[in-house]
Amino acid sequence: MKASTIFVSALAAVASAAPTTTTPEKRTSIDLGAFNQFGFVNQDLQYLNALNLFDFQAFAQLASFNNLNIGGFQNIFNNNVFDINALLQLQQIALLSQLGGLGVFSNFDLSTLQLGGLNLGLVSGIGGFDVGSLIDASLVPQIQAIIQQAQFSTVII
Repeated sequence: MKASTIFVSALAAVASAAPTTTTPEKRTSIDLGAFNQFGFVNQDLQYLNALNLFDFQAFAQLASFNNLNIGGFQNIFNNNVFDINALLQLQQIALLSQLGGLGVFSNFDLSTLQLGGLNLGLVSGIGGFDVGSLIDASLVPQIQAIIQQAQFSTVII
């Protein structure tokens, strides 16, 4: 056997025995305070979150580990608006968090993903329609009770 063959075989054995890491490397950090700790200011969005229990941990991990630019979603957590644009953003968050929780984006760099490009506010005021105006005021105590019963966990990344 040649010395080079022995050397390559030894390196291959060492490389195959070396421990590998399966946890992805954290690429960025996000300030959850800018996102109101992923708590909605709007009561109706809080209610939808209480019913659906969105996985904000998976959403935050997409931002930290996959470079997802979530800055466009900041207003949905900080504003007291319940319109069609807010519902569309909530739908995007729900879909991304579900896919992220399933590991679909495992090692993909999502920094080039363009979110928030759809703005229905420019089309005859459709996007800015206040959905909250359709909710009967007598239901507000029931909505608040459901929100208070839901246990929201803190997102740690």
